[in-house]
Amino acid sequence: MAMREVHKRYLREFLPAMAAYVVLILLSALASARVDSVAGRVVLALLPLLPILLAIRAMVRVVRDQDELERRIDLEAFAISAMATGFGFFSFGLLMGANAGWTVSGQAVAIWVMPCLFASFGIAKLVVLWRYRSHE
Repeated sequence: MAMREVHKRYLREFLPAMAAYVVLILLSALASARVDSVAGRVVLALLPLLPILLAIRAMVRVVRDQDELERRIDLEAFAISAMATGFGFFSFGLLMGANAGWTVSGQAVAIWVMPCLFASFGIAKLVVLWRYRSHE
């Protein structure tokens, strides 16, 4: 089955954004320790947000331009991933509040929300796609 143009465009927009994110997150982490000014560290810390905004834009555009079934599949996957990510981080917060033996900084937890959301969306989409295909 050939890939539709809407999905080709998505890959052309999403993959370079993710590659830029990887480069900028590494650059940001390595360079921020060497910058003395607070403003410089803030700019370096926020720099990886630019490609994330491009990735989000690509995701919104592909959902907007898909057919009804594809949009429904993505909506279900988004709902599952948002709830799973929220539930996971909420559970983790409850365990942290109970002093369950872990010591993790808020920064370390917060920085993993977006990657976990993206990863859980990918997994949820595979599950939803499998479910729809098994009912054909």
